Amino acid sequence: MRLSTGLVITGMFIISLYALIEVSFYSSQITVHQRDVDSPVVEIPSLNITENINNRSVFYGVYHEPRSYTPGNRTVILFGHRTLYGSPFLKLDRLRAGDEVYLNWPGIGLAEYRVNRSFIVPESYQMSVEQGARLFLITCHPPGSTRERLIVECSLVRITPYQKSLRVENPLRYYALLIITGFLIGGLFITRIYPVSEDKRILLAAVIGLTLFLILGYIFPVPPEFISEKLSEINSMMGI
Repeated sequence: MRLSTGLVITGMFIISLYALIEVSFYSSQITVHQRDVDSPVVEIPSLNITENINNRSVFYGVYHEPRSYTPGNRTVILFGHRTLYGSPFLKLDRLRAGDEVYLNWPGIGLAEYRVNRSFIVPESYQMSVEQGARLFLITCHPPGSTRERLIVECSLVRITPYQKSLRVENPLRYYALLIITGFLIGGLFITRIYPVSEDKRILLAAVIGLTLFLILGYIFPVPPEFISEKLSEINSMMGI
């Protein structure tokens, strides 16, 4: 096997780990199909976003900062990734002053907020949780980087009774299958055009093996933060 073939396989393995993050994320969110009245939801109509809010980690979608508060007269802070882990806040930079954001919170009600402004801060910026009846949506900036943070500030308009029918079905497992299929097609294409004929079988075996690896991740989801930690270790070893 030539060195170039080994490098291609290594690159495909790293790509498969990034794909596994998304596959595990989507395949582990089975409960999103159910109308779970115990789970708060954030809805941003102008961006077509309806996402569960979790208290576990930003690796599981939109995360409620535990130091902040629930909707009302206190500050609410929500974090979400812009890339990977479902990318819930991918389009957050498109929000404009006057846009509406809703938090449907069990035990509280449907809190309506209106966007005031967006601003960029360094990654080290410390957000105060004592800013009154406001909502802050926070994500990384620019997409794919952790160098800075994009923050959207919103003010509370009103709170109305809780809406049990706010949740919509989201075919998350379907997205996981699309990612696996896309990886397989891309791998087969690379194998087909690969110029070293004697190594094509090795490359094909690697593509099939890594695809099976993703399928296993679909059937038995791995915690996204675990995969992220391993990727960071690999990137550190490679000096990335």
